Amino acid sequence: MAKGPSERFPNFHRIVRSVDYRDIYNTGEKIHSVKFVLFRRGNALGHARLGITVSRKIGCASKRNRIKRLFREIFRRSAAEIPGNLDIVVNAKSGCAGAGFGELREEFIAAVRKAARKETLPKDRK
Repeated sequence: MAKGPSERFPNFHRIVRSVDYRDIYNTGEKIHSVKFVLFRRGNALGHARLGITVSRKIGCASKRNRIKRLFREIFRRSAAEIPGNLDIVVNAKSGCAGAGFGELREEFIAAVRKAARKETLPKDRK
């Protein structure tokens, strides 16, 4: 049986260190959305990375894990639409718990496009 392309979410696409999260929160830009807040910061790695935080206010562990799985899948499937030089951290809001894949994907892509536009604006227009 022939193997297709890998559908994994490799480690080099993840933000895992707390120092990286702190740097993105402190020096990155915040983009508000209805169901989440997206923090973005440029990187020099040549590929985008994703970090996800879901607080206990959202719900039980299974709800929080579902939200994280959805965002990882959205990121993985939408890699072509995400600029390769961004670190992205998603902080879920309470509206995320009942949202479906399509709804979250549209909102995520819109926020990432907005983040990419901010990246390309000249410094005096930010």
